Amino acid sequence: MTNGDKPTRPDLSGHWAWFGGIVGVLGVLGSGFAFLLMIPLAMATDGCHDGSTDWVCRLSARGQNFLIAIPWMCLLGGLVAAVVTAALVARRRWTPLLGIPAGVAVAWALIPVGKAIALHV
Repeated sequence: MTNGDKPTRPDLSGHWAWFGGIVGVLGVLGSGFAFLLMIPLAMATDGCHDGSTDWVCRLSARGQNFLIAIPWMCLLGGLVAAVVTAALVARRRWTPLLGIPAGVAVAWALIPVGKAIALHV
């Protein structure tokens, strides 16, 4: 078999390095953001009283606790989606950097899912 007969696979090592760096930075920033959101989300129901009709005032005690977990759920879901998507597209010989927008999309999509879960817990 000559060199011209070999199937060519692009060298993705540089792409994986960029992917790891970007996901690492986004993970650290997301962790800081999730940590900062814990206090306002924990105190979200402090202004509720008997006549309150806001959606956050209808949360049960378990729903209030779950409300604090929504940013962490989004962070972990986004990281897992990014890594899984990167692995799948790399098997197709595409750049693993495509996992980053997929992870961001999953993280944003989990916000209303978390709100719905908090309302029904």
